[in-house]
Amino acid sequence: MLHVTLLVCVLLLVACGQVAEPPEPTLDVQLVAPEAVPTTSFTDPVLIEGQRNYDLYCAHCHGYDGTGQVEESIQQTLDLGMLLVPAHDASGHTWMHPDQLLIRTVREGIQNPLAQFPMPAFGEAFTDEQILGMIAYMRLWWTPEQRQYQRRLTWRWTQMQAEQNSN
Repeated sequence: MLHVTLLVCVLLLVACGQVAEPPEPTLDVQLVAPEAVPTTSFTDPVLIEGQRNYDLYCAHCHGYDGTGQVEESIQQTLDLGMLLVPAHDASGHTWMHPDQLLIRTVREGIQNPLAQFPMPAFGEAFTDEQILGMIAYMRLWWTPEQRQYQRRLTWRWTQMQAEQNSN
């Protein structure tokens, strides 16, 4: 009987001593819903690495879907009198530049004298092949006509460089 009484007392003490769970913390950041996280089923290693590098080094400014500056920061950027970070998708102008210029932009960055959407220089952090992989990934967002235009532009730039080097 003494054991039963002791057991009941211990259970009561444990039950009474339990602390209520703390309230859920409020977050100051907006989390991305799981269904909004980009997923791929690429098998091409160039696209896989291109997406990985883009997501790690470019997406925080240019958007995970290439649509440009994230919505939450647009008004503040405009209030500061600065231009918005450009999109890399079909609505932007990335497709209007040859690969050679895009590689140079990644390497040297964009040092706008008015500090409007400056882009850091990545220097030798990426090989040309890695940068071309990121460009290949961005091409997935372009229309067939934009891809064809950009391909011709890159070819023409290569031709012009060859002509200059032969002189």
